Amino acid sequence: MIALLQELGKLTRRGKVLWLTTFVFSIALLLFGVFNLVPQEKNANAIHVDVELNADESADVGIVLPDEDFSTYFPTNSPTLSPSIEETTHHYTDTYHPTASATKSVEPTQQPVASPLSFHPSMQTDFPSREPSQMPSQSATTFSPTISPTMSPSAFPIAHPTHVPTSSSPTTTPTWSSIPSTTNMPTQAPLFPTHAEPNQSIPSFFNYNISEGSRYGPHRWSNVTILNSTNYWNEFGFVENECSKGAQSPIDVCTQPVRHCEEYHEFRAKRGDFKISSDVVEKQILPNKLRALMMRRVGDEPDPPHVDFSGVGYANLDLLNIDIKIPAEHLICGERYDGEMQYYFFHPVKQSLIAVSWLFEAKPGNLVNKHMQLMIDEFQKVYEGNEEACEANMTTIQNQSDTSAGNGNATSTSTRALGSSRNRRMKKEREPIWDPFHSDIQRTIHFWGYRGSLTEPPCSPDSVLWRIMDVPVLISQDQLLQMKNILFNNRDRDSCAFTSTHYKESVARPVSKSIRYYKCTRSDYVSDDERDLCGDLGCQLPYGKDLDHYFEPVVYVTGPPSESPTPLPSIIPTAD
Repeated sequence: MIALLQELGKLTRRGKVLWLTTFVFSIALLLFGVFNLVPQEKNANAIHVDVELNADESADVGIVLPDEDFSTYFPTNSPTLSPSIEETTHHYTDTYHPTASATKSVEPTQQPVASPLSFHPSMQTDFPSREPSQMPSQSATTFSPTISPTMSPSAFPIAHPTHVPTSSSPTTTPTWSSIPSTTNMPTQAPLFPTHAEPNQSIPSFFNYNISEGSRYGPHRWSNVTILNSTNYWNEFGFVENECSKGAQSPIDVCTQPVRHCEEYHEFRAKRGDFKISSDVVEKQILPNKLRALMMRRVGDEPDPPHVDFSGVGYANLDLLNIDIKIPAEHLICGERYDGEMQYYFFHPVKQSLIAVSWLFEAKPGNLVNKHMQLMIDEFQKVYEGNEEACEANMTTIQNQSDTSAGNGNATSTSTRALGSSRNRRMKKEREPIWDPFHSDIQRTIHFWGYRGSLTEPPCSPDSVLWRIMDVPVLISQDQLLQMKNILFNNRDRDSCAFTSTHYKESVARPVSKSIRYYKCTRSDYVSDDERDLCGDLGCQLPYGKDLDHYFEPVVYVTGPPSESPTPLPSIIPTAD
């Protein structure tokens, strides 16, 4: 230091000033560096500790680090996204998961689910946030800052092993696998519940309960007592219970008939002059069917619908009643249709019934069958009349007993509204004659045929000549629902008790073992109009110009060759 001062004394005045300035400036820089080094070390240590803590937390809650593949942790079949992110979900799906399964639209649910990577403020780190296009297309569960759920294994294979371990500590938050899905949620009560069997023994009662413990189901029908006062079929001489005897209906018909067609022309129907709303047609809601009962002919009047059947040796048999069963009783190659409408005729010489069966098909998208709706409306009126009478009786009884009125009426109000205005005619003008063989109903002239029985007690084997038409009647799903409501929710006018004997929305008797049946096709006969145009063998095309549209049968048969000529003539209707 002394040597430094001696050397400093040799300098000029100007040199001394420059040297001292440099020395002071160097000391200041040194001190400034020392004072700033200590906070930086402290911050570095804090950041290091924070990163370690956040890494541990991310391992517990399953936070995906920026360099990870989201598809590893968020499979495309994860739970439904919440409605709040529904719009962005479709964008993420297109940009991040361009797969067939991921492009399906995701419907919002009412169950609370998490949006993608829902963070608590205390969990935020200094990691850069991802842009929306980089986020996964599916959601993860909402994470809690203290109690974190464990992820259940993915149902799909992952592309590479995960780097984020799953916490092994116990948790009280439910995992994905323990959260109930919509498919496991309790199912709603059926719209048309099965009514309980009567406690007391009723010898004449029967229902369609196919369970083993039922006392009145089809397997017990042989025990049913047939009463003349309640047996409609008594009019035709069927009075004894024969449900366990002979060939029983219904059956399953298919593609391999074992008998030849017994007809040689289409059945020729006349609609008569009945209006469906008139008193000559009595509309009945019975425990196991909807029935339209025709007034019997006395002389020439009234003139009910009637049919000339070929192959039965008798012309112009009157239509007696129309029964509607839900679902269909007859099967076609194992398939049961939505309903079955049965037309009954009686052959006085053969002492047999002839039943023509039309199958209902109510596929999604089917339009309303306007002609069928005319009949459904009339049954709806009967249903509503029963409901009003029941409610009036209930109100009277409740008032007499000084109890509050209105209890128990909510169900009847809601069920009555189910079909009361859905397809009702808003304005009833001049009503046309209701034609049971209208083109909205009859779309074919061919059928399966066999000799069977009634499908309810007294059963009466070999008493019915069945004809199951091979093209179904199209109705809407609303029409099917309306008929179900009328039949299954009807109540007695006086007692308000439910009258239906259905079992799980069915009043169809189970099919019995196969009976020998036949199938009539175009090779047996063509329509009368086609015959008039092209001769007995018909036209080369299914129908000629200006004739009814030809509908393909449900199935084509491969049974024995017909006894009728099979070659088709080379006659093609001209455009003239």
